[in-house]
Amino acid sequence: MNQSSPNYDNLIVTIGYFISRQCNPDWIIEESRIDFIDMTYIYSGEATYVINHKTYHVKAGDLLCIPQHSLRSATTNPHNPMMCYPVNFLIHDFEHNEVSLPFPIVSHIGILDSLIHFYQELNVAWLEKKPGYILHSRTLFTGILYRLLSLLYYRNDLTFIDPRIKKVISYIAQHYTDKLSVELLAELVGLNPVYFGNLFKQCTGCCVKRYINQIKINHAENLLLSGEFTITATALKCGFDDIYYFSKLFKDIKGYSPSQVSQFH
Repeated sequence: MNQSSPNYDNLIVTIGYFISRQCNPDWIIEESRIDFIDMTYIYSGEATYVINHKTYHVKAGDLLCIPQHSLRSATTNPHNPMMCYPVNFLIHDFEHNEVSLPFPIVSHIGILDSLIHFYQELNVAWLEKKPGYILHSRTLFTGILYRLLSLLYYRNDLTFIDPRIKKVISYIAQHYTDKLSVELLAELVGLNPVYFGNLFKQCTGCCVKRYINQIKINHAENLLLSGEFTITATALKCGFDDIYYFSKLFKDIKGYSPSQVSQFH
């Protein structure tokens, strides 16, 4: 995302209610105004929600995200009762400002086994209520939010990325200090370099060279923040022979120079 996009890294989540719900045919939510965010993932059945006087029909694979302060009511299809994971929660940033999520009211994301696994773990933690369960539940739900942000907002969820590109991404993460080229990476997965370059950009949103440089610079920033390495040593450890090119690229990607990072430590 661009630099003007909201930052969702500093979220504080407070869960008020969670349940693994299996609706009876006569299940209903009476109309009321909610003082929380209602996020419901439907994994079976159907229901009808009326949100701020607008009707939404939801089914298995839909994610429902009802904003705080909305007027809400709901019924299930008596012939195909809804089964779902609803979470009522609040989100604030570190300065205690309310945060809204960038999701539409209804998104069809399909039945995702990995997401259901998170919800199942959350259900166990919430039911057992062992010491520390609030922290555990918050951690699990934050993982769910991250997954949904990756899928619906950042558009970088690896679940739907071509497996050949996944393989290359993993390879880059382990070998980014090497001299990597489009030709080498394309050969790794048996693709024509031009086709590979286009596919990589389609999946990641940036070209191969830019992606590799971002990985290198992110690692360089971590090394500089540790305070253990000089700028020159950091550049060399990250695969850069030219300190001036490294500094220029660093500022281009991060928006500030490597010397400024050293001052943060």
